[in-house]
Amino acid sequence: NAQTTEIFLPNLFDNDYYDLTDPLYHSMILGDTATLFDQQDNSKSQLKFYSNDKDSVPDSLLFSKLLHEQQLNGFKEGDTIIPLDENGKPVYKKDTRTKNGKAETVYSVTTKIATRDDVEQSAYSRGIQGDIDDLYTANTENVNRLIEHGDKIFANEESVQYLNKEVQNNIENIHELAQQQDQHSSDIKTLKKNVEEGLLELSGHLIDQKADLTKDIKALESNVEEGLLELSGHLIDQKADLTKDIKTLENNVEEGLLDLSGRLLDQKADIAQNQANIQDLAAYNELQDAYAKQQTEAIDALNKASSEN
Repeated sequence: NAQTTEIFLPNLFDNDYYDLTDPLYHSMILGDTATLFDQQDNSKSQLKFYSNDKDSVPDSLLFSKLLHEQQLNGFKEGDTIIPLDENGKPVYKKDTRTKNGKAETVYSVTTKIATRDDVEQSAYSRGIQGDIDDLYTANTENVNRLIEHGDKIFANEESVQYLNKEVQNNIENIHELAQQQDQHSSDIKTLKKNVEEGLLELSGHLIDQKADLTKDIKALESNVEEGLLELSGHLIDQKADLTKDIKTLENNVEEGLLDLSGRLLDQKADIAQNQANIQDLAAYNELQDAYAKQQTEAIDALNKASSEN
């Protein structure tokens, strides 16, 4: 087994003016933290965070910075991480810490080298990234389903109603429906030959309504594409801002970590803004669903008029 030596980080405020310096600052920034040096391989050295007493857990700014960066950005195999349980919480262990020759019961957390299993089982991998992958998979399945049923959608009135439901479920596939317009026109011409001569005037109205519907579908498609493009730009900007904030936070830690607390508050505000943007996207999608529902009601009214005549 490799031999390790435990060396505690120095007190930043242990100087000639110690009596005028609040000792709590050291506990708040670095905490009771040790470096476990691997004497055979320095790259395997780890940090060990201790709590102040048996009734608390490690909570210094250094510990919080490492934990928050790991939870926000995830990690890759080989990175140094804080071990977490299945709920994404740090794994605290009951430990003994000797201070001034007296052994005290405390809690500790020791960092580790991330394995592939750690990456795959992380809350980040199973959470945000997993939701994005699920969304893309569901969208692909909807597109394939629309293509499979496309040739049958306008065969009769029931097929038109089925199409309306598909439009409500997936607005992004309106472009696919518009491309089938030529086949739909052929079906309408065949239907007009089989109706009574008294429906000629009604047929003209149906053609006008069909043109209006095509125009509305194209307008809706354009609005959806513009909305998604704008949202994509916002997300990219927010990601860049978050990355910039994290880099700034790392620099402040190296320079003394004195203003790290303020930077963490900025990150918290960015996360709140991200959540607000996601809620805005949900509201925007609800508006698009409502618009698609209006188009469906218009088509149902058209079909009802055809049936009555």
